[in-house]
Parts: sequence; C-alpha cells; structure tokens
Amino acid sequence: MPSQYTIYLVNQSSSTQTFWCFLTRPAEIASDPNVFANSSASIAIDSNDPSTNYFVIPVQYSVGAGASNNAVGLDVQVTSTISQNSELAQVWNADYANAPPKKGPKLNLASTSTGPNSIKLVTNSFNQEDNEALGWYSNQSFGIQTASGFMGMTWSPSPNQSRTLTPKLSFYISVGSFGSSTLADWTQVSNDSAQVSVPGSFSGGACTVTLLNNGKWKIAPGKPAQFALLENLAFLKSDEHSQLMAMAYLEDATIQQDTVTQVHWDTASVAKLSAEEEAEGYVANTFLTGTITVATALTAGFAYFVVSGVQFSITSVNGATTVNFSYSGAQSAATIQNLLVAGAQAIFGGNRP
Repeated sequence: MPSQYTIYLVNQSSSTQTFWCFLTRPAEIASDPNVFANSSASIAIDSNDPSTNYFVIPVQYSVGAGASNNAVGLDVQVTSTISQNSELAQVWNADYANAPPKKGPKLNLASTSTGPNSIKLVTNSFNQEDNEALGWYSNQSFGIQTASGFMGMTWSPSPNQSRTLTPKLSFYISVGSFGSSTLADWTQVSNDSAQVSVPGSFSGGACTVTLLNNGKWKIAPGKPAQFALLENLAFLKSDEHSQLMAMAYLEDATIQQDTVTQVHWDTASVAKLSAEEEAEGYVANTFLTGTITVATALTAGFAYFVVSGVQFSITSVNGATTVNFSYSGAQSAATIQNLLVAGAQAIFGGNRP
C-alpha cells in the first residue's frame, strides 16, 4: 500500500469552484446523527485552470480532543486543542477536566491495544452536565491531517464512553460553501459529491476527479491525462509522438489516453539472425503478443497504442475495454514486460481497417 494518495482536481465548470475533501465515516458511527463532518482541506480552482491542483493524503490517522465555549453542532467551528497521530490497533485515553476552572483535555496513548484494523478512543468520567452549564463544551475528533488541512469528523463525547473506529480510505470530493473546521451535515457533504475509495478509484496511488461543465463528476484512476505525456519528454520529442499527432490530425483528433488495469502475455520469441547479420552488429527483434484491459471504454477502433514511447499494434478487440496486441522491436522481452504493466498510461491512436 502506498504511504500516501493523491487526488488530482480538474474544474471544467464555467466558474471558480472551491473543492473540499472529507473522509467518510467508519461503519461504527455511520448512522450516528451526532457525528458531524469536519474539514479544513479545500482549494479554489478557476474555470478550466491549466495548473495542477490536488490533495495529497497520507495514510496517517489522527485523533483529537478539545474543549471550548462552542457546543458541538451544525455550522459550529470546532478545532481540537490537542491531537495525536495514531496507528491502527492503538488505544487513546481522552481525559476531560471538571470545570471550574475551564481546562482543556489530555490525550494519552494507552498501554492496551484494539483490533488490528481499528483505533479506539476511551473517554474518562467527567461532569459533562455541570461543564456545559458553565458554557464549557467537550469535543472529540478523528480523521487525517494533511498539508491541505484536516479531513475527518467531530462529536461530543459522553463520560465513560469507549468508541472503536475501523477507518476506510474513502473520501468525498465536494464543492460548495462549507466553512473551514465548521461542522457540516453528512447528507449535505455526500449529495452531489464524487466519492473515491482505495484501492478501486486509484492507480499508482493517484486518481483524477473532474467537475464537468454539466455539474456532474468524472472519476478516473491515475494522474490527469496530460501527465502521461509530460512525464516522458523523450516521447514528446520522438518520431512516435510526431506520428501519433499527425495521425490524430488526419483522423479528426481520434486519440485516447487510458490507464492499463490488466496485462496478460501470450507468446514471446526472438528472431534468429544470420551469421552475416550478427557479424555486422544487427540486433534481433523481439516478438511478443498479449492482451490488455483498460479502465474506460475505448471510443474508436484504434490501430495501436503507445506506452512511454513504445508502440504496440492492436490485432483484435475483445469488448469495450480489452484488446489483443503484438510488439515487434529491438527491446528485450523483459524490458517490454516491465514497461507494460497495470497502472501504465497508454495512448491509443490510428484507425483499424
């Protein structure tokens, strides 16, 4: 599992939009109406902004505790007065003080452990009713702290409450007028949002979420399409790239970039050189055949695809996302098989007769 995931954001709508990222609730609190969405991770993106915008999300959970003059509830701004990074299986003791005086809580790692995929928060016995009568309200939070801000959830803990959480790396990407660290309703967060989850929505630790000009969302595994070209400058300068662009122009720009999700190799062989060819330094061609499957349906009957500057011929099509291919060239079978793997970015071009 990658140590972090990147969600790339593209705004194709007609106006500037503020994108927010929320961590979905663990199953144990998914139906609790007193647990609120809490995020300070947002970024404003202009319409059709050509720059690169993204959230980088580390696989590092965070637990928090706080106390303030603000009661936990919708549209209330809440931040933890103490937070700690937490690993799975850890148990944390959240100790709240009785007022007066108005004091913040303490949050300490316990010597015990919980299930291997869970995190547990244990709240001490404290006089919640008297504290709140004095305008002193406790809060507790769970989520992920990122460079862009916190994304998680917040609730008001009850005395002697134990809460076991089994998190999942699933996120809502939403646009709207949410406030930073301001508690939000989950229905508002999830409605009209894009939901991305590990591993299905990601390829190579990345996915791209696009807000289309009709207000709908598009989710694609991997980095934005332009990265497939920009990350291989040698290909941009190559004859293969020139050929692909020329073919696209002649064929009314029929090209498609997609993410390879599965590769199956059928045969591999190396041509036999004559003694004269070996003497003159010729390199024997490698011949390979196989099948690839891509993430989205191919929009045309393509003749070939290119991965990192290497061209493969499409010999037949098996459904909307699977093609049979062949390779013939000077690179070794091992080199080609290490190049064409699940997660690779393939650019399709040409028209099959």
